[in-house]
Amino acid sequence: MLALANASAYLEAVGHVVIAWMWLEQVLALPPEGTGDAFHAGKRQAARYFFAVELPRTGPQFDLLESRDRTTLDMRPDWF
Repeated sequence: MLALANASAYLEAVGHVVIAWMWLEQVLALPPEGTGDAFHAGKRQAARYFFAVELPRTGPQFDLLESRDRTTLDMRPDWF
């Protein structure tokens, strides 16, 4: 059960990594910077946002998973 103790953190972190990979693929498929239109500039800016704001949130999530924290498993039903 320890492997599932923080399943939501795992799903969110891995999901962000997958989305980052998709953004990377999209940016690599764009024409060189400065040669595209507004749509291409918007794609680049959205990718920058994701890499600057969203992706760093996975660090603490992966740290939690690596620590194998048992807090959720140690809770007892009669404590609710």
